[in-house]
This record gives sequence, C-alpha cells and structure tokens, in this order.
Amino acid sequence: MNVEIREYCPSDLVAIQRIHEANGIDYRLPDLGKFPRIKVLELDGEVRAALGLQHAYEAHLWLDPSSWTDAAGKWAAIKALDQEATESARVLGVESILCCVPPKMDRFGRRIKDLGFTKIRPDWVVYAKSTQGDRK
Repeated sequence: MNVEIREYCPSDLVAIQRIHEANGIDYRLPDLGKFPRIKVLELDGEVRAALGLQHAYEAHLWLDPSSWTDAAGKWAAIKALDQEATESARVLGVESILCCVPPKMDRFGRRIKDLGFTKIRPDWVVYAKSTQGDRK
C-alpha cells in the first residue's frame, strides 16, 4: 500500500466530483478554483480523499451595552459596521462570513437575518478550530 498526501492539481477534479456524488451530500460541489489550499490523499495512485480550505471570516461584534444610544441607534451602528466589513471581505475575495451567536442571544440570531446571515443548515452543527492552539 502506497499512501501519499499532496497538493491538489486540476486533474484531480473528476475523482473529487465522483467522491462528492458517491457521498450523496445534498449540496453542489463548490468551485475548487476558489480554494487556496486543497490536499489530496492518494492510495496506490488513486484519489481516495481530499480536504479543501475555503476562505471564510468569522464576525466578532463588540457593542457597548451602556445607554450611549437607544436600541434603534445600536442596530443602525451594527448595520453600518456590517456593511463596511462585508464589502472589505468581498474585496479580499472571502467567500463567506460566519457569525457564532452565543447561548441566550437567540433574539440577536434571529435579527441578523436582516443583515443577510442564514443558518448554514438547520440540521448541521458548525465547528471551529484554531490553527494557533487552544482558543480559550
């Protein structure tokens, strides 16, 4: 058995498409040309797995909870910041922005739909990991 992990090359696309279809996951295969890194695992010269890293930013909001303005003013500030940040991400070529809503802030989670955020999938859980070690 010869196992090799290497960088993706365009000739791997057909094999990755076949694997994607065989898994029966109900989303279309993304444009692999937009992934800055894709690693491919070959077993005896045949592509058996691939893992791609797609650009995504995670939005973090720090909003002064004091009475510096009313609720409408705070929402206007959030919308203005979101608009500027989204445009900056778009210019940088970032495909998506994630927003993790803490427990007990469900109301805010419903509100950010007005900014264009949607749950990734209602039945999927999103996990994150740091490349720098422990996030705590």
